[in-house]
Amino acid sequence: MAKKTGVSIRQSVYKTFRGADFSTDPSLVDYSRSPLCTNIVADGGGMPQKRLGWRKLWQKDKPVYGLFAGRFDGAEKKLAHIGTALYAWDDETAPTEILTGLPERRSRAAYLAGKLWIVTGAGFYVYDGTAAHRASQNAYVPTTVITRSPTGGGQSYENVNMLTPYRKNAFQTDGTATDFQLDGDIDATGTVRAWVFGEETTAFTLDREKGIIKMTTAPAKPTAGSEDGLVVEFPHTVEGYTDRIDKCTIITTYGIGTNDRAVLSGNEELPNVDWTSGMNDPTYFPDLLYNEVGSEATAILGYCRLGRSLGIVKEDNGQDSTIYLRTAELQDSEIAQPQQQAVAGVGSIAPGSFASLLDDPLFLSRNGVMAVATNSYTSEKITQGRSFYVNNRLNDEPEREKAEAVIWNGMYMLALPNGHVYALDGRQNKTYRSAALGDYVYEGYYFENIPASCWLNRRAGAEESLYFGTADGRICKLNTDIEDMSRYSDDGAAISAVWATKYDDDGTPAVLKTLLKRGCCVTIKPYARSSAEVYIRADRTGGHEKKVAGKPMDILDFSDIDFERITFNTDESPQEIFLNRKVKNYKRLQIIVRNQEPNEGFGIFQITKHYVTGNYAKR
Repeated sequence: MAKKTGVSIRQSVYKTFRGADFSTDPSLVDYSRSPLCTNIVADGGGMPQKRLGWRKLWQKDKPVYGLFAGRFDGAEKKLAHIGTALYAWDDETAPTEILTGLPERRSRAAYLAGKLWIVTGAGFYVYDGTAAHRASQNAYVPTTVITRSPTGGGQSYENVNMLTPYRKNAFQTDGTATDFQLDGDIDATGTVRAWVFGEETTAFTLDREKGIIKMTTAPAKPTAGSEDGLVVEFPHTVEGYTDRIDKCTIITTYGIGTNDRAVLSGNEELPNVDWTSGMNDPTYFPDLLYNEVGSEATAILGYCRLGRSLGIVKEDNGQDSTIYLRTAELQDSEIAQPQQQAVAGVGSIAPGSFASLLDDPLFLSRNGVMAVATNSYTSEKITQGRSFYVNNRLNDEPEREKAEAVIWNGMYMLALPNGHVYALDGRQNKTYRSAALGDYVYEGYYFENIPASCWLNRRAGAEESLYFGTADGRICKLNTDIEDMSRYSDDGAAISAVWATKYDDDGTPAVLKTLLKRGCCVTIKPYARSSAEVYIRADRTGGHEKKVAGKPMDILDFSDIDFERITFNTDESPQEIFLNRKVKNYKRLQIIVRNQEPNEGFGIFQITKHYVTGNYAKR
C-alpha cells in the first residue's frame, strides 16, 4: 500500500472501500475496511456514504407489534397491530381501527389465497381487504365421515378442523330409519343443521348427550346409486384443539401439490410441533396434519426455503439436532411430509431474524448471522457464518432474542431493541474464506438510532419502500421517496456518521513516521449540501482523537438554497479537504472522518496521506 514517490516521501491511499470490520484490533484490519464505522453504508459503487434517514408518519400511544400488507382487488392495503387493535393505514391516511381484542405481543403474518393471515399467540386472524376477524369465525367445516349407516360406521373422509367445533356426517338413508347416530356427542350449545338430498330441513329433534339426531320423517332411500341422503352439521368440541392454532406465533407458507399451504408453529405449550393447513385457505387445519420436529425440549424458531424443501430451524440447546428438512407432496389426495435431520449444534435465538438474502437463508444464532448452505463435496446441509466482520459487536448486544430482520435494497438488516441495526450487504462481492467449500461472508455495516421493533418492505416496480414500527407507537418510513437533502436526517435530527481508516503502522511499527503538512487529504463525495470534520488519532497523541480539518462542501442548487451558507460552487466533481497538519514521530496513525449535521449528505471516495520515515522507534 505504501510506496516511494520521492527520495524519502511515501504515500498511502485508502480506496476501493468495502465495509466495517469489528473482528480484530483496529491496527490489523484491511486497508479497504473500517474499524470505526457508524451510520455508513455502501453506495452503488461500493463507496462509503451516510445511510438514509427516516421520518415518522403516524403515532399511537401503544407499541407497534406488527406491520403487514397485501394486495386486494389490485390495490395494496397496509395494516398495523398497535396495542390491542388492528389498524388500516397508508402514507397519507392516519391509522383507522378495524378490529380490537388483539393481545399486546409481537404478531406476524403471511399473505395467502388473497388474504392476510395473522398469528398473535392468542388468536389467529384473517384480513380480506375489507374486514378482519378470527379465522375460526368462517372456518371450513369438514365432512368427517361418509356412507355412514343410521347406527354408525361409514368411511372416514376428512379430518377434524381444529379451528372449529363443527363437522359434518353424511348418512346412507333407507326410507325407514329416523334416528341417526353421529360420530360424537353434540355440544350443549351450538346450532345443528341437516340436509335431505341437498334440501335443508328443521324437522328433527336432538339427543345431544348421546349424539343422535331424530328426524321427524324418515329420509327416503336414494333412487339410484349410493348417494348419501342425509348430511348433518353439528358442533363437537375437542378440548384444546382451537388453542393449538390460536397460540401459534410463527407462520410461513410452503408449496404442496399445486398450491401453497400455511404452516404454523411457536405454540409455547407444544414448542416442537407445527401444523399444516389442509388447503391453501388456512381456515382448515386438520387435527392429524401435524409434525413433531425433534426433541420437545427445543422449540421451533423459524423456517426457510431450501429448494423444494422446507428448512425448519430450532433453538440451540447444545446437543440436539437444530435444523430439519421437510419435503411434501400429494399422494392419492393425502399429504405426505417426510422430514430428516440435517444439522446439529447451530440453532437460532430469534424468531424474527429469518430472511433470505439472494436465495441465501439467514437467521441469527448465538454466534452471529448464519446461513443454511449445501456442502460442495457431500451435498449435505451445513451452517455457515455470514456476519464475521460485525460479530464481535453484534454478539455483545442485549436482547438479541428480540431481533427483527428484513431484506431491503439488497441487504439483510437486523434491528435490535436498542435502536442498533446490523446490515449485511448482498450487493458487494462476497469474501470467500474457503472458495472450494463455498464458505463466504458478507460485508457488514452498523447503524444507530433506527428504533425498529418490526419492519415492512413494500416494492412497487423497481422501488422499495421500507417502513418500521417502534416500541413507543410510531410508524416510520425510510426517506427513499424524498429527493432533497432532508432525506439525510432522522425525523429532523442529525445522523452521526463516521468512517475511519485502520490504525495504520504503514507496514512497520518499528519505524517512526511523520505525517506531512502538505499532500494529505480526504476526497469527499459531492452533494448539494455536505460537510466533514477530519480527526487524527495517533500513538503520539496518546490514542486520542484530534481535529485537524473541517469545512462545508456544498454545491449550488437553486432548488435547495440555505442562505446562511450560500455557495457559488457549481462543480459537481469530488472535492478535497486538506489536512494541513504535521504529526511527528508516530508509530501508528488513524484518519477519522465525521459528519454530524442534519440534512447533509456525506460520502468518501478516497483518503490520501503522505509521510516520511525517520528513526527506529525505541519503545
